Amino acid sequence: ILACVGGGSNAMGIFYPYIDDKNVRLIGVEAAGDGIETGRHAAPLTSNSPIGVLHGNRTYLMQNDEGQIIDTHSVSAGLDYPGVGPEHSWLKDIGRAEYVAVDDDAALKAFHEVTELEGIMPALETAHAFAHLDILMKELDPSSNVVVNVSGRGDKDINTVAEIDGIKF
Repeated sequence: ILACVGGGSNAMGIFYPYIDDKNVRLIGVEAAGDGIETGRHAAPLTSNSPIGVLHGNRTYLMQNDEGQIIDTHSVSAGLDYPGVGPEHSWLKDIGRAEYVAVDDDAALKAFHEVTELEGIMPALETAHAFAHLDILMKELDPSSNVVVNVSGRGDKDINTVAEIDGIKF
């Protein structure tokens, strides 16, 4: 099961029924923005950010040494969040779910590919999951089944994509 993770509610919705089924891999895809190494991202799980408290939840957070929330970056507004739901922190800590990060360029490439090849315009959040699918398929057996959680429509993101692509309306 492959799903994008910002705050993480859509991913938990699809992960939950499979938490006890150890035959199913759970993979959450965070927003690497301009790259984890740049600090301009929204990937507290994959960047090994420290645990803190935000909105009453103890979870992995994008924060400075004083525990103050720091700015995040993602091409996807829906993934541009400094923390994750506490369930994802727990799944990471117990080793039940894997977390990876995909940068803006890969997500935009996936957005265009899925739109062109499948005829659906995925949300930029979902495009992060589709971008990781390219990497994942190289390591899986051809008979493997993969479910990509499509968390939303991309029509809300078309102005963002058009601006990045230099398209004027």
